[in-house]
Amino acid sequence: MGEEVVSVAASLELLDDGEVVFVEGDLGWFKERGYGDMRGEKRYVFSPVETLYLVKHGKAEVYRYGRRLGFIELLSFFAMRDQNLWRDYVIYMDLRKRRYVVKEGFGPKLRFRVFERGEYQSKPAKYLVIPLYEGESVSVDELISLVRSCRSMDKVAVVAVLDRRNEVVYYHASTVELWNK
Repeated sequence: MGEEVVSVAASLELLDDGEVVFVEGDLGWFKERGYGDMRGEKRYVFSPVETLYLVKHGKAEVYRYGRRLGFIELLSFFAMRDQNLWRDYVIYMDLRKRRYVVKEGFGPKLRFRVFERGEYQSKPAKYLVIPLYEGESVSVDELISLVRSCRSMDKVAVVAVLDRRNEVVYYHASTVELWNK
C-alpha cells in the first residue's frame, strides 16, 4: 500500500487552550482513517501528535490568528505543554507508518490505543502502548500494574521504547502466574 492521499490539505485552527480543531476540508477522509475525534456536538479535534503528523505529511495546515504555522512552530508550542511530546510523536509516526490506526489512550502511561489493521470502526482497539525512553527507569510493580490494567480492559500491553537514534522497539508485555504443584 502506498502513501495515504488527500486531495487538498485540510485547514485546522490552533486555539488559545492548545486544542486543534477542524475548520475546512474533507472531514470524512480524516474520520475514515481514524484521525481526530468529535468533542461535543460541533467540534472535531486533533491531538498534538496527530496534528504534527498531518502537518509533516502535508495532509493539514494549521492556523493561529490567521497565520499559518509550520511544523517546527507547532512542535515548539506543544513541547512547552508536554515534555514527552517528541517521544510520543515518534512512536505515533512509527505506528502510522506501519499502517495502524492510533488513537489517544488513557493518560500518559497508557498513551495510545492501537487498532489491528483493517479493524478500525468495526472492533475495539487491540493494543495499549506504554511509552518509554531508552534508559528510563520504571519499577517492576508499576509495569505489572500497567499490564494488569491493559488485561482488565481486554487489551494487549505493548511497551514502546524510543532509543537514542529515534528508533522505536516494541515489546509485548504480559504477566505469568508460576505455580509449584
